[in-house]
Amino acid sequence: MVAVRQRATARRGGALIGCVGLIVASILTLSEPAAAQTSSAPAPAQLVTITIPAPDSEIPSQWLSYPGPPRANVLLPAGYNPQQRYPLLVLLSGLANNYASYAQDGIVAKIEASDLDAVVVMPEGGNGWYANWLDNGQPGSPAWETYELDVVLPTILDRYPILPGRQYHAIAGFSMGGLGAVYLGGRLPGFFGTVATLSGFVDTQYFAPLTDPAMGFVAQAPLKGDGSLSAVYGDPFGFYANGHNPTLLAMNLKQTRVFESTGTGVPSGAGLSSLGGNYGQDVAVVGGSALEAPIIYPMNEIYHAALTAAGVDVTYQVHPGGHDLPDFDNEFDALLAWGLFKPLLADPASWVNDTVATSGQIWGIGYRFAQPPSQVVRIQQSGSTLSISAAGSAVTVTTGSCTIATPTPATIDLSPRRCA
Repeated sequence: MVAVRQRATARRGGALIGCVGLIVASILTLSEPAAAQTSSAPAPAQLVTITIPAPDSEIPSQWLSYPGPPRANVLLPAGYNPQQRYPLLVLLSGLANNYASYAQDGIVAKIEASDLDAVVVMPEGGNGWYANWLDNGQPGSPAWETYELDVVLPTILDRYPILPGRQYHAIAGFSMGGLGAVYLGGRLPGFFGTVATLSGFVDTQYFAPLTDPAMGFVAQAPLKGDGSLSAVYGDPFGFYANGHNPTLLAMNLKQTRVFESTGTGVPSGAGLSSLGGNYGQDVAVVGGSALEAPIIYPMNEIYHAALTAAGVDVTYQVHPGGHDLPDFDNEFDALLAWGLFKPLLADPASWVNDTVATSGQIWGIGYRFAQPPSQVVRIQQSGSTLSISAAGSAVTVTTGSCTIATPTPATIDLSPRRCA
């Protein structure tokens, strides 16, 4: 189903029960008025809403705030021609948002007003943290990680004319969406050449020492028992949590352009100038500024240090401001000015990737474990040698026409003579 959607100009709600819930949810929630409509043009950009179904076992219907299968908004650039190929930006939503939030909050209008000549996809992310949740110790349901990489992305590539080459593929997001961008970007480094995290929740274990009730407010995940992030990752310092923490996975982005920005929590001019409009907006700005300082800002300092230590090409921008739409607007402007689709170095002959995924693809090499890994697995290539650390499971590796099944740990010769 494809439907052309009108630009949203009504204020989006985002009500939470109680003042504490409002303040804490502002960490990861866009909750400001939408921008005004842009002026018409001879060949305007077009926002379409599509459905991207998933098996109910992957994304149970209770995760959606609307009936039917999961949806995505797709912004087609001005003068869109289906016979022409375009760059791709995947824009992931934050907590307590959905596929429509960027249109409702004015970010889509900002993209339309820019010169970004790209297809922009805003998929449904629920409150799922872009991970396959643990279910009795095994990756289970919901399976947002699998949905975004194995369902959404192939659907978009099949339906829209996207340029080949990782230079033309970017993934970005605010807050929880920033977590999703750097994590999923590291799952597919051979596809996404650029990732961007804007006030991102980029160290998922930074918050772990806090009590479960506090985590419950942040996780917004009452469907899995205690409502804490342990419902997502299990033991907060276990292997599965380690394997989803972007700070511990910085090496996965060694060959990727990274844009990272964060506020310090000191109110910005943009935040202060927006005060006095209405109570909900004032709470979001004041609460967002108060919470950016002790949570998002230190997370990003730690994450930036990890990226730098890993030798990642990162641009880091620190600015006054909090977790609110006026400051997100400024961060997005800075991202557009930085540039999403710039030239990249050639694909590497040597790389390292740490994962707890059951299957995936890294630099053209596919892997599938017979059982979900029982520890973080390091997969690395040096020339024609591929090594895979112990996974607690056998693995099947596919490269080109060559398929190799082996126990782990393993060292595999990928030279042409081995795979002839």
